[in-house]
Amino acid sequence: MSKKKSRKKLSKYQISLLAFFLLLLIGMEAVLLYVNNSLKAYEKGDIDNYLNSLLLDIKRQSQNGNIKKYFELSKVKSDYEKRASLEKGYKELLKSAKLSYQKTDTINVYNLYADDVLLATVTLDGSKEEHRLGLLTYTNWEIDSMESYNENGLYNLEFYLSSNYTLYINDVKVKDSDLKGAEKIKEYEEVYDKVDLPSLNHYQISGLTVKPKIVIKDKSGKEIKTEYKDNAYYANDYFKTDDIKEAMQKLKAEYDPLKFARNWSLFLTDDLSGARHGFYTLEPNLMEGTAMYKRAYSWATGVDVTFTSIHTLDKETFTNEKVSNFTIYNENAFSVEVYLEKNMTLIDKQKKQDVLHDIFYYVYYDNAYRLVHMQTVA
Repeated sequence: MSKKKSRKKLSKYQISLLAFFLLLLIGMEAVLLYVNNSLKAYEKGDIDNYLNSLLLDIKRQSQNGNIKKYFELSKVKSDYEKRASLEKGYKELLKSAKLSYQKTDTINVYNLYADDVLLATVTLDGSKEEHRLGLLTYTNWEIDSMESYNENGLYNLEFYLSSNYTLYINDVKVKDSDLKGAEKIKEYEEVYDKVDLPSLNHYQISGLTVKPKIVIKDKSGKEIKTEYKDNAYYANDYFKTDDIKEAMQKLKAEYDPLKFARNWSLFLTDDLSGARHGFYTLEPNLMEGTAMYKRAYSWATGVDVTFTSIHTLDKETFTNEKVSNFTIYNENAFSVEVYLEKNMTLIDKQKKQDVLHDIFYYVYYDNAYRLVHMQTVA
């Protein structure tokens, strides 16, 4: 055989070998691509990954001016925006908002949020399952339905303000038609028919597509700071101080809330002297008919009070006493935060310390300040 023929045959062999390796590489790449896609699909089948991807795509579409892919855009009119635009509103909101979701009580139904704005409620179809690689089984999630909440704009605001304050939205004074009524101070609701107490003007503002500029001013035109809690803005002219002397100057009569707190603490451990386990010592500063009065009377006349642990009060019974955080609503009502520690020794000689840390709510009624509500400080 000549060298020329040998080289020719060798060349054909090399070409065949090269072709085989190329096919093998292509096959391996296809397998790797399939495995990679399978793993990505498996990750997407995780509900958390799917919802996070959905939120990111909603954000992406809003920035590209294609928010209609997910939300129908209602026609919105507002007295406090010159040109209300939901498309612009979504773009601004989603640009920097923290995106999140929350499971509802219904299976496969989730609320979608941008900061604290409820964007939509999405219902997912999880009926389709995929099987790959003989090992992976995952859900192929799809959107079954999505309900958006933009008929009244993206921002629906509530305000509770003192009656002598004026509210401005985007430099426009809020109209009287947006005033929904006067809101009672919830801790005093049961005594408004007996005592002259202040209330807060309740405003509801809707139709806003872009986060608004909010300004509240008092009678002198001074801008007032607001507190945001429970999805509403609060601003009031209540007087606040930690100084008991300063607080008493704003009230009809001087009063010692710490003395009552001590007696209340003793009452709860059956250490208060007097008839009905000391109830009549407390009664002059309780208001008959209120839940607070009924609570105290029930304790004094029930059997539970007789089951308190046998103990003696230490010589230094009360320590670390403090009154602070006075809020004067008007001369007829105030609240105060009270803290004290009551020291006792049980029958087995063990030391015990009871802590009272509550906010007491008082009203002036029938020539005395009377406790009508208590709220434990967490």
